[in-house]
Amino acid sequence: MKRVLTFLVLLLLFARCDNNPVVPALTTNAPPIANAGRQQTIILPLMKLVLDGSKSADPERGSLRYAWTKIAGPSAYFIQNPNAALTDVTNLEEGTYQFELKVTDIGGLSAKDTTEVQVITQQTVTTKPVACDFSSGRPEIAARLIPVGTLSQARGGMAVAWAGSKILFAGATLSAVSGSLDSDYGSSTVDIYDVVTQTWSKAKLSKSRSDIAAVAAGNKVFFAGGRLGDGANDQLFTTVDIYDVSTNTWSVASLSEPRAFIGAAAVGNKVFFAGGEKNWNYETSNRVDIYDLSSGTWSTANLSENRAYIAAVTADNKVYFAGGHIDNRWYDSPSRTIDIYDNGTNSWSTSRLLEPRGMSSGIAVGDNIYWAGGLRYSGGVADESDCSVEIRNIHSQVSRLEGLFKPASWVTVEGQNAVVKDNKILYFRHYNTDDTSRFDIYDIASGSWSIGVLPKSITGVSIIAVNNTVYIAGGMVDGKLSNQVWKLEF
Repeated sequence: MKRVLTFLVLLLLFARCDNNPVVPALTTNAPPIANAGRQQTIILPLMKLVLDGSKSADPERGSLRYAWTKIAGPSAYFIQNPNAALTDVTNLEEGTYQFELKVTDIGGLSAKDTTEVQVITQQTVTTKPVACDFSSGRPEIAARLIPVGTLSQARGGMAVAWAGSKILFAGATLSAVSGSLDSDYGSSTVDIYDVVTQTWSKAKLSKSRSDIAAVAAGNKVFFAGGRLGDGANDQLFTTVDIYDVSTNTWSVASLSEPRAFIGAAAVGNKVFFAGGEKNWNYETSNRVDIYDLSSGTWSTANLSENRAYIAAVTADNKVYFAGGHIDNRWYDSPSRTIDIYDNGTNSWSTSRLLEPRGMSSGIAVGDNIYWAGGLRYSGGVADESDCSVEIRNIHSQVSRLEGLFKPASWVTVEGQNAVVKDNKILYFRHYNTDDTSRFDIYDIASGSWSIGVLPKSITGVSIIAVNNTVYIAGGMVDGKLSNQVWKLEF
């Protein structure tokens, strides 16, 4: 009897399930999004790059299969792992390649994207130009100037560097107690701001001068070379004033020859002072004076090319001395040369910028060096390429180009350069008379650009970033030299 009842129960359950079947939930599968990465440019003899499809995505957050293929370009190439998100490509030759990335999700849907790779020789003078877009539609961000103190003397074009907790503003291109436009050339004044105690002190350089190379290494700040004059009959200096932050003392040394507009940088125990103008005829030098911090001794080396206004950058235990102006034709002779000192091997090598750059900014952040703007003149007119920014990966040595919203140039020995705040690079404009209240902002993480807008027009300021705070000092405000020092916020 129990068996009969059990059978009947099972039969009823079966009938019920059969009349009301369970319908599985319906799901949809959206196709994936392929991203083959940015356009790249490499310079022979480098024949290797990395294809990066890691920004591809599946809307359902599932896994993806990758497939790289070459769809156009020279026959010489080798994709090491065509089924990886990131893969090396080697054996490249001169020409333009197109690589296609196909991504496929677990449901079998796929998408494609293409990236272009330009392979050029060192003799190639230019790449595709980066045009200035005056109505680029980039978002504008209001910037604020927060007063933090005043200099002891109104002046503009100061050399600036920091070590420990102290920022030093030294010398000047123009200085005047009255702050009038008709000012004196040069200065020996050094104003020192302690960012911890927020107090000011004052010192003097051993020689009054302008256009001084400033660099910090360890506990020391070096102010090297410089000139005194209006650019017509300049006196040039070998003087190196050295400030020791730990002992609050000064000492004086000498370069091997007098120079101004020197490129300065430090790596390991070595401090470098490279190139510069060596006389008032604007003739340039290839001399590199090297100071060894551990031994306190000096030595010399030579760049591969005479030039001044070099953008000197330290990255990956190397110093890159890039661009600058050749010989005495500074207004129309920018250089593409990069002299590289490797501190690990104590050796020198050379490379090339994608295009010539004089009076450019240079800054290293993470795995990249950013060289921006610079003067390129043809018949006295600035070239459109003054807007370009070359971004070079220090490991692959692969470069690509971005663009400023307007042409710009920088004189680093007058306290001008790019600075970093909140993982964003600020390209502050110093002498652009047609637009003195706006500056470029590049977001490193997103690769996007915006424009900072100042509440007033300021030119010729010295700028520096310390512990993620940006300070600007001096310069011309409303046609007069200023002694103001601000924090720049945005």
